[in-house]
Amino acid sequence: MKHMRTAVLLTTLAVSGAAVVHLALSGDAPARARDSQVVVASRAVHPPATSYSYVRLDNPPRTEVLDQNDKLVATLTDGARSTVLSGPIRTFTDPARTAAVIPTETWVRFTPQPWHAGDEKADWFRPWLTHALADTSADLLAVATQYVTGARFAFDADVADFLGQEWQQRNPRMDKLGRLDSAGYARLVYGYRMGYPGDAGGLPRSPAEIANAKLGTVIADKATGAASARFLAQPGDLLLFAVDGKATAVDHVGIYLGADDSGHPRFIACRGTPDGPTFGDVGGASVLDDNGPYAAGLRGIRRL
Repeated sequence: MKHMRTAVLLTTLAVSGAAVVHLALSGDAPARARDSQVVVASRAVHPPATSYSYVRLDNPPRTEVLDQNDKLVATLTDGARSTVLSGPIRTFTDPARTAAVIPTETWVRFTPQPWHAGDEKADWFRPWLTHALADTSADLLAVATQYVTGARFAFDADVADFLGQEWQQRNPRMDKLGRLDSAGYARLVYGYRMGYPGDAGGLPRSPAEIANAKLGTVIADKATGAASARFLAQPGDLLLFAVDGKATAVDHVGIYLGADDSGHPRFIACRGTPDGPTFGDVGGASVLDDNGPYAAGLRGIRRL
């Protein structure tokens, strides 16, 4: 079937135009969270389509949106709000920790409600899609990579600690100012910055609690490092790891970014080594297809 696509969505999508767009980092990020990185888009924003077609696929159940030229522009997964969109190409870098870069035309944004089959007919969907495809403000991937400089790691450090202000009825501890643990980082990106899951209180506080929570769509569960599971991830997915010596206990979380320039599936997480958020290779490669601790420790994938 010509519309079949792999769930990883690593195929380069053709986008017309040749304008160069420099995207400034989002102005709503705390000052200490911003880095000097500039995300560069070398192609124009996807032009509005005159019509769309919709293809249903399985494993997981999802809807692909194609424009009038049969180009894939969006993928929406049943039960999830996280949506993969085609947009201007960008390159993410973490130069202090890896020579690998992540060039991508994938953008990740949240629909206002979980997706269900047939929602393309809902009144909210077409205006949302038109806006999302034209939006060049920081998406989830850009927000996640804004913290590769400036943020540091500390055990038991949450969003309030990082910000130095109360968040979700948690008071800051000033000795942890500017610091996060892996779950705190995920809560910062998905919750504080991207507003997921809205009024429901955000992601739970610990990796184990996140693994047990009913959030979004389960893409893989109890994967035990299975090679087949890692290729189900799409950019923006929440990854669950067991890396501290207990084979089944989830103790670490990360965010899948997509394939790097060598084709390796790469993720970002806040780690003790190298002391902060990274998709680099110091203290273990941040990839899902080698023999390292993170590839072997992958336990689950959630699409929020």
